Amino acid sequence: MDYRELLGELFEGAYIVDDERKIIFWNSEAERITGYSAEEMIGKRCYENILRHVDDKGHQLCHEGCPLLDTIEHGRTNRAQVYLHHREGYRVPVLVKTMPFVDPLDDKPKALEIFTDAPDPKSVKQKYKQLQKSSVIDTLTGTYNRSFLEYQLDLCQREYGVFQTSFAVLFIDIDRFKHVNDTHGHAAGDAVLRTIAKTMQANVRKDDIVGRWGGEEFIIILRHVDHMDARMVAEKHRMLIKDTHVSHGQQTLQVTVSIGGAMYREGLGVEKLIEIADGNMYTAKKQGRNRVVMDNPM
Repeated sequence: MDYRELLGELFEGAYIVDDERKIIFWNSEAERITGYSAEEMIGKRCYENILRHVDDKGHQLCHEGCPLLDTIEHGRTNRAQVYLHHREGYRVPVLVKTMPFVDPLDDKPKALEIFTDAPDPKSVKQKYKQLQKSSVIDTLTGTYNRSFLEYQLDLCQREYGVFQTSFAVLFIDIDRFKHVNDTHGHAAGDAVLRTIAKTMQANVRKDDIVGRWGGEEFIIILRHVDHMDARMVAEKHRMLIKDTHVSHGQQTLQVTVSIGGAMYREGLGVEKLIEIADGNMYTAKKQGRNRVVMDNPM
């Protein structure tokens, strides 16, 4: 698959410039956020009085302090919150990330900018409530649901095919969860699920995805990691959960998790990746629970 097809499926706006800052790709989400069509943008230079990025002090970033120019000149990844000029004349707050890469189609250096709507802080709570009601959130835990995890895994696999972006899966199962439900009731079990979910959400990196796979099973998708990185993250979550105390009425509950990890590799397939991680999780349980088992590095 051409990487441009992949970028076209992103929920974020994305465009690519060459080393002269000429726009050579503009996706449909960029069209929605800015009002400018790909036909209008491709072939133009990003600084030609089009998007007119400014910061919150009014500095014209296209001519002074442009994150994309810094990426082109120095090969650095940059993040910023800026305000772009919509085609209809108003300013749109966006979060911007710029990244350098070598285009596999012509082997020449390019720069990618990904941008998404930056919410007004006053509306964050309202938007969060809307997100909870959407089809991608597990209503009990507030983490992503299985269908969204499956979508992200498919996206990761395609990213690997185009950019060789490494990723891993951690399959996490709460130890003796049935005993918690049978002894303390389902409300206590729900409290355990919510608390563990919050612990994981608070301790994943920005680009990682945590979600509920089903029942007492969770999955964390880790991007840009090697085998050692994935094991370290898994051990961190195992330790943090072990030291988490769940309050339920007058009771304080403490649980552990067993974690199975697997690194994606060429030709493996997402279903097989999950199967390996799941199998490693069961191995962790057989070895005594409250432990991590990773597949062997290739």
